[in-house]
Amino acid sequence: MRLYRKATPEDDFEIARISIEGWKHAYEGIMPDDTLNALDADKRAEERGGYIKENPLSSVVCLEAGKPVGFIDYEKCRDSDCDNRVGEVWAIYVLPERIGKGIGKELFSKALTDFSRQGFHEARVWVLSENKLARDFYERQGFTTDGAQKEYQGLLEVRYRKAIEPAEV
Repeated sequence: MRLYRKATPEDDFEIARISIEGWKHAYEGIMPDDTLNALDADKRAEERGGYIKENPLSSVVCLEAGKPVGFIDYEKCRDSDCDNRVGEVWAIYVLPERIGKGIGKELFSKALTDFSRQGFHEARVWVLSENKLARDFYERQGFTTDGAQKEYQGLLEVRYRKAIEPAEV
């Protein structure tokens, strides 16, 4: 049985572990092996906790048998070309062995519903241009590229966006 709930500080280590396993799965052959092998869950969890104390961030975890197997982080868009009614998915990862089971789709749905309730009219997400797995996933969720690009750790990222209907108040 799956449960989706708001992440708590006690989830930081598991979220860090899931993101590292996700990076190693998604970025193998894209990012240098040294970068992927140097990832550390304790350090990432500590960084996450510090960041969340200083910045707003919405986060939902998916639990199976009481253990986190996926998460999504989202909030207002950080891009300079957006208004206050644009949301951004900052990160979404599912344990590699749980990919294809609908968890990512459900996490995305929860973030988009939250954006809608907040009156947002658009959602955005950045992805490494070479990450075909993620790009295919975003496209299945109705996102399209808009031509925006930026560099991340020496690699090219492309931006996807999707219009969303603000919820009736």
